[in-house]
Amino acid sequence: MKKNFCGLIFLFSLHLVSLAASPAYSQQTIFNVPSADVTAKNKNFLQHESQFRAKDPDQFFNTTNYFAHGVGANTELDATLFNIGSPASKNAALGLGFKTVLPLENSATKKYQPKIILGSQLPFSLQGNGVGHWLYSAASVTLPQSNTRFTTGISNGSKQIFGGNVTCFIGGFEQKITSDFSFISDWYSGNHSLGIWATGFSYALPQDFVFYGGYQIPNSKKVGRNSFVIEVAKIF
Repeated sequence: MKKNFCGLIFLFSLHLVSLAASPAYSQQTIFNVPSADVTAKNKNFLQHESQFRAKDPDQFFNTTNYFAHGVGANTELDATLFNIGSPASKNAALGLGFKTVLPLENSATKKYQPKIILGSQLPFSLQGNGVGHWLYSAASVTLPQSNTRFTTGISNGSKQIFGGNVTCFIGGFEQKITSDFSFISDWYSGNHSLGIWATGFSYALPQDFVFYGGYQIPNSKKVGRNSFVIEVAKIF
């Protein structure tokens, strides 16, 4: 197990090194919670996420791969490959869906950038467990004095992604430090496969790449053990 795990980490590290890394102008999730950004019309967003625990007990390596295409009207079409890793999860799935972000700005609220986030995916199980659902809605607001963005909402999904039928709270925090660097954090409530608090940073790189790094703390030992998360995204 350790040999296979180290091999996966080594291959992913080579992949990171191969990416020639200026700022990417959107992100589709904070870490795991859908963000208030949306892919611009006729643009594409591609992201790889690795979650891993490098030592026993409960050593693991898990990936999620995400693609979005902007279709205009503050909407993107999404395809996500969930929960591929070692040891094999029980909820690997291909999700197809959309996300829409609705600005609520007027002359009085423009500086706070209020937005409503709506999205849905149909996850097709890759392990013979049928087709499920994932629905989410959230509100986002930015504090102009500190350039801090808060996101809060609700998520409802099925076993094909979450390991069970789950309704939970979602929340997120983004603190921009410079035009390229931000502290970020998000959380799903509950004891399911996404029931974790993730916190870390994002850093924009040249050629519209962006790198995310952080640490994950599960809501309980039933969910799992603490782990690291790394993401690399590209807009093109």
